Amino acid sequence: MSDLQKDILHDSTDNLRQKILDTAEELFSKKGFRGTSIRDITEQANCNIASVNYHFHGKGKLYIEVFRHHMNAIRNQRINAIQELLSEKGKDATLEELIYSFSTAFLEPFLKEGSGQRLMELMMRERYDPHLPQQMFVEEIVQPVKTIMKDALLQVCSKLNDTEAELCIHSIVGQLIHVIQAQELFKGMDKSTVPVLDMSKAVEHVVKFSVGGILKCVC
Repeated sequence: MSDLQKDILHDSTDNLRQKILDTAEELFSKKGFRGTSIRDITEQANCNIASVNYHFHGKGKLYIEVFRHHMNAIRNQRINAIQELLSEKGKDATLEELIYSFSTAFLEPFLKEGSGQRLMELMMRERYDPHLPQQMFVEEIVQPVKTIMKDALLQVCSKLNDTEAELCIHSIVGQLIHVIQAQELFKGMDKSTVPVLDMSKAVEHVVKFSVGGILKCVC
């Protein structure tokens, strides 16, 4: 086989793998893990079961890869937002700027048209009918982001101790998770009557509320 033929075969294999991932994501978000069969995926992706088994070794591992694709992007976006702020502002970075950067990066993946809605649906389904390894979210997203965020929080607000910083992060994240859940709960309602649906207002509130709470901790 020539190098050109190998390159074509490699591209074709990569494209099929991505097509299976995209199809599985769409079906898992609509029907959940239990409601989606390998046959559903192969029919919509126009491939055979052998292809799914070759690339993912079954439905369970395919489900994990759908989430891992998103989780890697989410983790990197949150960490990059914090690091970019500190790199740009250095010691002049403020508490408000840190929480704003973190909150924006936290919410953005869920606001993208199409993919954001699917991600939200995937997360909601997994929450109420879990099929991922128990520690996956903690090890791959929560812990790496929390470590970076805590260091940044201690840098911009040196009066906090480690325990207070961790509790403050949990408080901020709790608010942001509620904002995400509200998008689904109040879907279709007027933003003027449900301000939590307006991202700029929601982020502004999270920043003000969190800064006020953190400053109260160190007074």
